[in-house]
Amino acid sequence: MNWALSIDRKNITDVRIAEATTRPLAEGEARLSVDSFALTANNITYAAFGDAMRYWDFFPGDDGRCRLPVWGFAEIAESRVDGLTVGERIYGYFPAASELIVSPGKVTPASFVDTSAHRAELAPAYNNYVRCAADPGWSSKGEAAQMVLQPLFITAWLLDFFLRDPDNGLTEAPVLLTSASSKTAIALAFALKAGGGRQAIGLTSKGNAEFVSGLGLYDSVATYDALDALDPAAPAVIVDFAGDADLNRKLHEGLAGQLAANIRVGGAHWEQSAPPRDLPLPKPQFFFAPDAARTLIKQWGPEAFDQRYKAAWRKFADAAPGYFDFRSEAGSEGALSVYKSLLDGQAKPRDGFSIKV
Repeated sequence: MNWALSIDRKNITDVRIAEATTRPLAEGEARLSVDSFALTANNITYAAFGDAMRYWDFFPGDDGRCRLPVWGFAEIAESRVDGLTVGERIYGYFPAASELIVSPGKVTPASFVDTSAHRAELAPAYNNYVRCAADPGWSSKGEAAQMVLQPLFITAWLLDFFLRDPDNGLTEAPVLLTSASSKTAIALAFALKAGGGRQAIGLTSKGNAEFVSGLGLYDSVATYDALDALDPAAPAVIVDFAGDADLNRKLHEGLAGQLAANIRVGGAHWEQSAPPRDLPLPKPQFFFAPDAARTLIKQWGPEAFDQRYKAAWRKFADAAPGYFDFRSEAGSEGALSVYKSLLDGQAKPRDGFSIKV
């Protein structure tokens, strides 16, 4: 069956498996048969901010509902594009579904861009597709780590540079990471530790405290019910992966005068993600990774950006088996089950799930 996860844009718990229709290709199109994709808390952030950040606009559903964006691998099943061969393996941004029709442009031996009209005004970083055979960093054995972790790691890596940018005035601030068990938080803690000397404080639930402490990446760990014990060595910066309004209020009130910034990244606690009102300063600011990437690419040039990012990614990928267990579930039912477990907060932080379509 050609299928897709179908989600109500106003109620992300309203999810079901939809039988997706297919159609003949037009000239200049290619049909990508999705082989596997990752599902993490990052995808719940995509859903929680689907309207605000236009994530729902990438893959509109033909049933009037939404398609969850995911990162994964596909094969070219049919092509009406010169230079793209049936059977090629592709890495990129897909719907949680069994296929995607794209309009490839800027085709090179290494990649192509989906130039579909509805994606033209969306963030370009999500429209690029990598041809795996030409990617020196790709290997079949490394696919699980790549699709589960690489999209999260680049956000963390960009955050690390943002925090170290002297123009932002945050270079000395200890970093408080909410939802410290999330994979993007772990990747940022890894980058902070690799940078040397930056105090990283993990904030997490009681149930995840042992896992977070055992990572060896945080200088200290505090649970959400013991925030009174927080006493950062200098005015701190919150990097907020939880997006929890109540937690933000507790932190801003408890650390009044000790906060240099609050950088909102995710919405792992999606049920309570409405921005809190009348918070003590500083006002939370949203971090959008594609914008940060464009800034660094302009500053360094594309080749230097790519080299520096890939060197950092290889170090994290090599360390990842010490932090995560990669697990695979099958088909539409597996995707539905994992999505619901992520929504309910039941997934174990050590598990890195992918779906074999």
